[in-house]
Amino acid sequence: MTLFQSRYAGKAQVLAAALLWSSAGLLIRGVDCGMLWLLVIRNGAAGLALSPWLWREKDRFPWKQAWPASLCYALFMMAFAMSTRWVGAAAAVAGQYTAPLFVYMYLAARKKLMVRFSNAFPMGLIAAGCLIGLCAGGALSVLAVCCGVLFPLYTAGLRRCQDLSAMSVMALGNLLCAVLSLPAALCTEALPASDSAALIALAGVLVNGVAYAVYTKGAQKVEPLTCMLLCLAEPVLNPVWVWVFLGEAPDAATLGSLLLILGGGILDTLFSVLKGKRAHTSG
Repeated sequence: MTLFQSRYAGKAQVLAAALLWSSAGLLIRGVDCGMLWLLVIRNGAAGLALSPWLWREKDRFPWKQAWPASLCYALFMMAFAMSTRWVGAAAAVAGQYTAPLFVYMYLAARKKLMVRFSNAFPMGLIAAGCLIGLCAGGALSVLAVCCGVLFPLYTAGLRRCQDLSAMSVMALGNLLCAVLSLPAALCTEALPASDSAALIALAGVLVNGVAYAVYTKGAQKVEPLTCMLLCLAEPVLNPVWVWVFLGEAPDAATLGSLLLILGGGILDTLFSVLKGKRAHTSG
C-alpha cells in the first residue's frame, strides 16, 4: 500500500468512526428501552467486544492504576446517556465541549499555559456555545456538564496507564458501567423487548467497540489536523440524525451553540498548526 493509499484509508477509518459515534444520540432517544437497561446492554456488549484486548494484558494489568480511569469512563458514559435522553442531543454535545474549557482554565490558573489571543478567542467561542446550549437545556444540563468534568479525568487517568492500550481500559470501563447500572435497572425498570435489546447490543458493539478500534488504526495514518476536522462530523451529525429520524428539530439557540462550538474547535486547531509551522520555520 502506497503512502497516499494509507492516508486515504486512514481518513476513511476516522470518518467511519465519527459517523458511528454520531448515531449515539439517535439510539438513546429513539429506542424503546429504559435508560438503565440501555446502559447495561449497550456498554455490556461493548465491554465484551473489547475484552480480547483486556484478556491479552491480564497478566500485567495494573488494576490499581486502571480503576480510576475506568471508573471515570463508566461515569462519563452514564452522564452522556442520561443527558442525551433527558435533556437532548445538542445539550449533551455542549456539555462534552466544556471539557477543553475546564482543562484550559486549569492550565491557565496553574500558569502552565500562556493566555494569548490565539487560544483565548477559540475558547471564548466554545464557552459561548456551551453556555447557550446548556441554558436551553434547563436545570438537568448539570448532567451534560458532568460529561465535561469526567472526560478530562478519564484522560488524565489513562495517561497513568501508559503500559496498557486504551482499548483495555475502555473494555473495563464499559463493563463497569454495565455492572453499576444493573442493580438499579433490576429494581426500577422493566426488561426491554428482545428486538430492542438486540438493537442496543449491536449498537454498543459498533459505537462503543468497533468505532474506537477503527479510530485507533485510522488516527495513526493521518495528520492531527485532518483527524480533528474529520471527528467534527460527530457533534454536527449527532443532533442532525435525531432531527431527521425522530423529528426533533433543533431551534435557533441550539444551532447557534453548535456553530460557535465548532467554530472555536476549528480555530483552535488551525492556530495550533500555524504556531507549530512558525516554530519549525524559525528553528
